[in-house]
Amino acid sequence: MVTLYLRHNDSFESHPLKNLKEPINPETIFWIDIFQPNAEEIERIEVLFDIKLPTKHDREEIELSSRYWEDNRCIKINSYFFVSFFFVESTKSHYNESVSFVLQDNILFTVRDSELQTFEMMRTMLLTHPKELFSGYDIFIQIFDIRIDKDADLLEYASKESDEIRKKLLWEHGSHSVEVLRKISTLQEFTLKIRQSVFDKRRILTAMAKSPKLPSTIKEDLSIMMKDINSLIEFIAIDDNTLDNLQNLFLAQTSIEQNKIIKLFTVASVALMPPTLIASIYGMNFHFIPELKWTLGYPFALILMGLSSAIPLIYFHKKKWL
Repeated sequence: MVTLYLRHNDSFESHPLKNLKEPINPETIFWIDIFQPNAEEIERIEVLFDIKLPTKHDREEIELSSRYWEDNRCIKINSYFFVSFFFVESTKSHYNESVSFVLQDNILFTVRDSELQTFEMMRTMLLTHPKELFSGYDIFIQIFDIRIDKDADLLEYASKESDEIRKKLLWEHGSHSVEVLRKISTLQEFTLKIRQSVFDKRRILTAMAKSPKLPSTIKEDLSIMMKDINSLIEFIAIDDNTLDNLQNLFLAQTSIEQNKIIKLFTVASVALMPPTLIASIYGMNFHFIPELKWTLGYPFALILMGLSSAIPLIYFHKKKWL
């Protein structure tokens, strides 16, 4: 589906490409959003605007030269947009979706294959509160600004989750469960993916700030966004250390619990050794055992075994090993 966003006086209008039958003045077009396009739609856009759009393979390239490319006519950008579903039992609970941006003749072309909340927010903002948006560059900057704010919100949420896990590990009994370990692992994967996304945006904005095509006002906005991104990177580094500490704390508590169990079995083994020795002695098959025909021999053996078990337990208790 291809949607064109046209400026009319002080407002914007959206028009699906398939509904357009009359020629449109290119100067009124600011943004063309290309969502899950078919070959026919791609061909029509490329012919109408004399442009070469990135393919799906181009969007997924990881080389730096493939993430940002500029010539005399246009700027082509492939960027990661982080998608997250917190603690969903799925192998794809969070991932980076590649989105292509092409800036040519003051028009922004976006090519994507997934529904992204950032674009829905941009669409709503454009149609209801257009602000000071006078070119495709302004819309591009606004999309990235929305995405950076969204990343900050996700990091704040992850930080709160980390704090809850820390409190649970420190103060709740039996907190060293598989569920807690799964949450820590999920947060670590989350941090890894969002760091990849944020670093990718920093590289793109750094390269873009050097472009002679950008107006000075756009470069000022880029400078502010770079500061925001740098603060996010610092936050991610702190969150990484927190998660590492949580994992170490989890492993330490697991080790302590295992040591308690081993100590319990050790104490039980030591306490049962004397009664076992006594029972072994009186279980010998020798004919002449002094207590063999003694009337009180059986109660005496039981009392002796009980005392031999109690004495080690009392000793361990006084040593505070129990």
